[in-house]
Amino acid sequence: MNSKLRRLALGAAVAALAIGGSTACGSMASSTSAGGTPKNVQFIVDTGPGGGSDLFARQIIKIARDNKILTDNWPVVAKPEGGGLGAMAFLKGKPGDSNFISSFTSKWIIAGQAAASPPAALTDLTPIVMLADEIQVVAAPVDAPFNTMAEFLKSAKDNPGEMVQTGGSPNSVDNLVALEIEKTSGTKWKYLSFDDGAPRITAMLRGDAQIDIGALPDFADQIDAGKLKLIGVFSDKRLPDFPNVPTVAEQHIDLGEFPSHLQARGIAGPPNMSGEAVQFYQDFFQKVSQTDAWKAYLKSEGLAPQFVTGDELKTQIQEFSDATKPLVKSMVKNP
Repeated sequence: MNSKLRRLALGAAVAALAIGGSTACGSMASSTSAGGTPKNVQFIVDTGPGGGSDLFARQIIKIARDNKILTDNWPVVAKPEGGGLGAMAFLKGKPGDSNFISSFTSKWIIAGQAAASPPAALTDLTPIVMLADEIQVVAAPVDAPFNTMAEFLKSAKDNPGEMVQTGGSPNSVDNLVALEIEKTSGTKWKYLSFDDGAPRITAMLRGDAQIDIGALPDFADQIDAGKLKLIGVFSDKRLPDFPNVPTVAEQHIDLGEFPSHLQARGIAGPPNMSGEAVQFYQDFFQKVSQTDAWKAYLKSEGLAPQFVTGDELKTQIQEFSDATKPLVKSMVKNP
């Protein structure tokens, strides 16, 4: 099944789940104690129905229910304002409440840095677990005269300011990492911004842009159709389905302070969440992450498994924040 059909099927499945949620009590969702163990969980997301975080949350719930890890229904509540700012502000307003969690991505860090007076930041919340790395890849038209990101950089150096990368917001991860690569490699190219993915693909296919950085499912249909190709992978190792595409590290591309994992997906809770509640959620998500269904879902969506908690998770968040802060600051000053 190609990526578009797979996403449609997934959307239908999670919509059915949202409509037909069970009211039965389950051992994971209904445990209560004086220490604040969750009992009426609501899952906050920063996108509307069908958005990436919405589907991610609903898939977690579906897998948990299918595998009898969860028999209650955890309602998914959308707080889509501000690319994560609305969700973070909502959680910040629920200090110590163990019944609210949210899926977060790396863009939450950037959203907090880009806003002049952010209502909340990821560091205000309780990080619980990192679950997945949404592996980012570099795509180019199949007839492009370069086959690797290193060759693209050579072309950019030979033609300063003429090459074009398409992508999302100027404050998006794909543009920020590109700015860092431009700085470390001494190159410069243009950035063509679009709100949606389809115009980005169109821009490459009609020759208005030469590359795009995004998740593998963003390009899967056009790769299958022989219109796009991959020229680099932001990961510690090559993708199993594209063994001939080298990682950016193999191409000796310096990411500066950026970690190799650009787009992480994790779970956070309100400030001052009890240690007991944090442990409850970590145990729950560990059980989900060990299921075959979860592993299959990650593979189908181009996600690499991660299970990071505690101080290591806080360190990863801090390292990403340190890497992006000066770039976001420069973008805010020079939009």
